[in-house]
Amino acid sequence: MTDARERLVGVLLVASAAAIWGTLGLVASFVYAEGVSFEAFVLTRAGGAFLVVLAFVVLTGRAASLLVRGRDFVLLIPLGVFAIGCFYLFYFYTIQESAVGTAAVLLYSSPAFVVVLARIFLGEALSLPRIAALLLTASGIGLVVGAYDPSSLDVRPFVVLTGLGAGLSFAMYSVIGKPLTGRLPAYVMNCHMLGIGSVVLFVAAIPTLGTLSGLSFGVYVLLVVSAVGQTAFSYALYTTGLRRIEAGQASIIATVEVVVAGLVGAIFLAEEITVLKIFGAFLVISGAILAQFRLRKARTVPVEEAHPPR
Repeated sequence: MTDARERLVGVLLVASAAAIWGTLGLVASFVYAEGVSFEAFVLTRAGGAFLVVLAFVVLTGRAASLLVRGRDFVLLIPLGVFAIGCFYLFYFYTIQESAVGTAAVLLYSSPAFVVVLARIFLGEALSLPRIAALLLTASGIGLVVGAYDPSSLDVRPFVVLTGLGAGLSFAMYSVIGKPLTGRLPAYVMNCHMLGIGSVVLFVAAIPTLGTLSGLSFGVYVLLVVSAVGQTAFSYALYTTGLRRIEAGQASIIATVEVVVAGLVGAIFLAEEITVLKIFGAFLVISGAILAQFRLRKARTVPVEEAHPPR
């Protein structure tokens, strides 16, 4: 396969993964409508995906690779707590309490948080493109949630905070996980993260676990689809695509998720799309792209630096 074709395949795989992530809110909305709590829902997603990844590792004869050194496990614990546990809780609560498209836009505050956290904890410089990325992201989020008119906010302030919390917790992967990306394969990191995150989510879901009983067959199918298709399979697509293109390019292509989420919300859930919201989403996507500019002159980033599973 030629290099050009390899890159094209990589682009299509990453775009496919992002498009699948864009449907997360749709499945979540259907499941919520059947009475399943968001805590129970995210537990089934993380727990199911963990079992799929674990089965893959065992069946491919890589079980021994899951035994990691103590210093690595110390970092994997906060990754599981924040990048899986807190992220899933914040993001899917935001979907429940706001529009699917709005939740997706708020999630894409993540690159801006990475810029800030990398400056604080990793000593990375705040270049002009990164400063512009922060401003674009903040401006875009303001337009999407209606901050220009505080008297008629489209989203409650607390929900804005949970949406930004999703972006912040997702960004923690890039900061806390950076020392691990050169030492552990992506599947090892994600197996541990999903396992640890599932424990956190189980504790959070204990009061509402009963909402998972007595559901129709169709709802159980959706829960399986969410865990296997929207989490494990989509991440496999993303990491396979990342083998063929640079991580910075993949992050930019992944902004397709915001577009798909917005369209899905408008078409299937009758969510309102205004010119200002579209422009705000455009600003947030532009900020996410600008935040990746530092990678252009860098070496190709290894596949292990992929995002954690959505």
